[in-house]
Amino acid sequence: MGDRSDLEFLRDVAASGLHAPSLSGRFFIWWGGLAAPALLAHWAILTGLVGIPAHLVGLVWMAYGIIGMVGSSLLGRSLQGKPGAGAVNNRGESAAWRGVTWMVAAYAIGAVVAMGLGRGSLLLFDTIPLVAFAGYGLSFHVSAQLGGARWMQAMAVLAWVASGAGLTLVGTTGIYLFAAVAVAVLAIIPGIVLLRGEPATEA
Repeated sequence: MGDRSDLEFLRDVAASGLHAPSLSGRFFIWWGGLAAPALLAHWAILTGLVGIPAHLVGLVWMAYGIIGMVGSSLLGRSLQGKPGAGAVNNRGESAAWRGVTWMVAAYAIGAVVAMGLGRGSLLLFDTIPLVAFAGYGLSFHVSAQLGGARWMQAMAVLAWVASGAGLTLVGTTGIYLFAAVAVAVLAIIPGIVLLRGEPATEA
């Protein structure tokens, strides 16, 4: 089947009774709650606001990655016993967001390696959040097609707009301030909405 028919098939399966409330809210809040401060810290370091040498900004992202992965693993365990965890839409969402996480990680590692080999530019790092926003858009789109709320498709469009609009700020410190605000809108706020809609316990 083509990409379109695959999504339509999965959407039909979800609509046939296997759809459940999204359980991804806690992950939105966790990763967004880490990324927004990390982006603000990156911006503050580059602008000299905090008096920390710019070459130490990598430590911010190293901590982000380590803390993020450990916390995400613990959050995954917290889903045990949640009704709907095995539903098509939740399995599809989980796969989509996991794929985006590894995609962004691969891109970021590639940027670091390119710099280490002397074949890259600091501008590569400015584009990492924009690649992430493009991935956000894809994941929101998949979630919407699998029976998610209508606002998820609107969030997909907003994420893609943020990805494109952010290119106008590449090469400036403002890209990190822009990205921090975008993360709050694209991750933290949706996470709160989704978390409030979760079923409380297993029946």
